[in-house]
Amino acid sequence: MLFRIVTGEDWNKIMHDCMIQPPYCTPAPNYWETDCGNFSASLVYFCSFYVIITYIVLNLLVAIIMENFSLFYSNEEDALLSYADIRNFQNTWNIVDIQQRGVIPVKRVPFILRLLKGRLESDPNKDRILFKHMCYELDRLHNGEDVTFHDVLK
Repeated sequence: MLFRIVTGEDWNKIMHDCMIQPPYCTPAPNYWETDCGNFSASLVYFCSFYVIITYIVLNLLVAIIMENFSLFYSNEEDALLSYADIRNFQNTWNIVDIQQRGVIPVKRVPFILRLLKGRLESDPNKDRILFKHMCYELDRLHNGEDVTFHDVLK
């Protein structure tokens, strides 16, 4: 029910059902035996819950989008990847992917990794274990098949 309220799907109908007062309900001395509601508590609870959760979810969504954009398109020096790094990767990819399909055989990944410069550069002589691990993981994940542009970039 709370998930239905968060999505905005007729949450006001649930609120109005919780507001029912006599003579439209069956009063009883015990709270658990009656089907009556509380008008003011229902109004305060449902409206505040909807507003708070809507703002939390909206802010969370905006934060996720902003984080993903800042990850790749930041102008700061300490950014994970700069626009120049991504452009360099695209140019290197285009050297290997001659047919411009967006996928290459996983056997060609070591060749791309050797050609990269900048922050994405990995020297197979210095970082031998890391280089082998990256190649092994891509081969294992794709079972020796073709690998996509984004998979290699990640």
